[in-house]
This record gives sequence, C-alpha cells and structure tokens, in this order.
Amino acid sequence: MKFANEFIGIHIIVMDITRRNIALFILLGIVSLFSSCKTSPPSSPEDIVPTGNVKLNLRIIPLPESPVADKVVLLEDFANVSCNPCVVSNRIIESLANYTYGRSKLVVVKFPTDFPSSSDPLYLENSAACDKRMEYYDILFAPTTILDGLIRPISTDSASVKAAIDARLSLNSRFDIEVSGSLQGDYVIDVSIALLDTMGINLDDIVIHSIITETDIEFDEAPGSNGERKFFDVMRLMYPSNDGEPVRNLINAGEISYEFKDALLSNWNLEKINTVTFIQNVNTKEIFQAGSTFE
Repeated sequence: MKFANEFIGIHIIVMDITRRNIALFILLGIVSLFSSCKTSPPSSPEDIVPTGNVKLNLRIIPLPESPVADKVVLLEDFANVSCNPCVVSNRIIESLANYTYGRSKLVVVKFPTDFPSSSDPLYLENSAACDKRMEYYDILFAPTTILDGLIRPISTDSASVKAAIDARLSLNSRFDIEVSGSLQGDYVIDVSIALLDTMGINLDDIVIHSIITETDIEFDEAPGSNGERKFFDVMRLMYPSNDGEPVRNLINAGEISYEFKDALLSNWNLEKINTVTFIQNVNTKEIFQAGSTFE
C-alpha cells in the first residue's frame, strides 16, 4: 500500500509523458499477468455460453441377428479436486481404461462430488446430475468406485479394481449396445439396443442412461488442493434425463428421438466429448451392459 501511495503521488506531481507511459505499461503488464492465470476451461458462469444442440436417437432391436455380444463393463467413479486419495485412484482408472483393458471392454464416467470441497468447479457445472447419482448409490466419501452398479472395490488398490472388472467381464451379456456420435454444429447421438437374453428380467425395472463425458479437461492451475490439473472422463450431461429412459417406453415405440436446445457449452472441448450409454436395473442397481462412442 505504501508503494501504491508513492506511485499515485508521483503520478499527480510529475506530468512527464514518458513517466505516464511507463506507468501505463506497468499497469497493462499487471492486467495481462492476472488474465493469463485464468483456468481453462472458464470457471466464471458469465464466460460460458451455448454453442449447439444435442440430438439423441434411441432405437430398439427386438430380434438381433446375433444372439451374443461382448460384455462391456461400466466404471463409475466419484471424486473431488480436493480429495488426496483421488490422485491415486484417478491414475489407476485411467491406466486400466486406456491400456490394460481398452475402451472396448471398460468405459468410465467420473462424477465430481461436493466433498471434501464444495467448490469443485466440475461439480458446480452440473451439480443436479452429480447429486442424483450420489443419492442413488448413497455415496458417503471420495473416492468411491462402483463397477456395473454393484461392486465397490478399493479405489486406491489397482488389484482390487482389476479383480472386480475381471469378474464382470466373465459374464455373458444380456443386451447389446451400439453407440455412435457425430459433431456437425450439433452433436447427434445414435443408440441401438438389442435384447439378447431377458429371461428373468422385469423390463419394467430397466432404464437406459446416456451420458456425455469430456475425455480430458485440463486447468492452467489446480482447481483444488490435491494439485491435480487434468481430469478424465468427466460427466457433463445425463440424457434424456438424470433418471434415464424406461426401456419399456422404447420397446413400445421402437424408436425415440430427443433434441436438447443449447446443450453444448463453450467451455467444453468438443473434440474430446464422447457418449456412454448403459442399461441398468433401477432396483438392484445392476448394470447389464454398456457402450460408448470410443473407438
């Protein structure tokens, strides 16, 4: 403050143009410095604007040509930018999805939590969907990892997570899901679901969820206290709603289409968005099959 007062005094007394130019140069430099520290994507709501629509087409295939399909496991992870153990679990999950199994066997959706930090910027962007999923699973701490809605391995133990994935991959798939996405101004998602083996399944209890994820999001500075700047497979939106679409509606209609106006946002990297679709029993929470736009 003393320096500021002296600077103001000099500015008032000395009217030399050169000194004023130097002062202006310094001021612009300070403004530029603070501007460059801004996180990417933008963290201020006023910086975020709609850039396009999302169109979702769901189609049922009651009599598929092939009665079998490869099992795809869904890993849901609940984490926070100020959760220290999440650093380890994030690395484990990224390695398993990208290298150990590949996206054709294991797909991931990360749901940001509001604990230990309630100011997690990824949570704040879609807190309603995060809260809905946390309430559904009764999530009490981060990290929490859930495989196919049923198994909760130790998030920071790669052997525990891998054993759970292997157990689910050993099962026969009772549904098949094909997901494709194209981005041409709007983001168009096409989902085809085949009923392979519904014996003993009450289809009135089954819902279809489609989730847009951003494959990786990187900040200029760590947004939380655990030091992480890069986050993977973050949930952006759940479609057609946070509750999903009853499969019975799709069976009766054969095909259902939705359009969501102004759903794409300017702080998303649209080259890194993907869609994950899965079929879940709302009562038992078991996820029978998943699919995604990952190649």
